[in-house]
Amino acid sequence: MRNRGLSYFLSLLCLVLGAQAALAATPAVRDMAGILMHLEHYPSDAEKAKLKDIIASKATTEQERMLAAAIANLKHAAADADKPKLQQLTGDTSAPAEVRDMAGIILNLNHKPSAADKGKLQQMMK
Repeated sequence: MRNRGLSYFLSLLCLVLGAQAALAATPAVRDMAGILMHLEHYPSDAEKAKLKDIIASKATTEQERMLAAAIANLKHAAADADKPKLQQLTGDTSAPAEVRDMAGIILNLNHKPSAADKGKLQQMMK
C-alpha cells in the first residue's frame, strides 16, 4: 500500500514538472517578450538585429518567425500587412498559448503594450 502511494506521488510529480516544462516559453518567445516589454513606438536597431537572428534561427518555429517579422515591422502599431496573419494566429489552437497571446498583444499595440499586456509579457520572459 505504501509503495502504491509513493508511485502515485512520483507520477503526479512528473506530470506537474512536465506540464511546467511544456508551459515554458521558448528562447525566441522570451526574447520577443523582452523587446515588446520595453518597446517605445518601434524596435531599436539592436532589437531589429535580434529579431533578424530569431527569424534566421533553425530553432525558431514558423509561428515565431511570423511574430518576429511583425515586431520588426512595428511603427507605433502593427503593420497592415501583418494584421491578417496575427489575427489568424490568435485563433490557431495548434499554436502555443504564449504565441497566441503575443499575436494578440502585437495586434492591440498602440505605441507600447498596455499594463495588462506587460503582465503577460513578464510571464513569457520567465
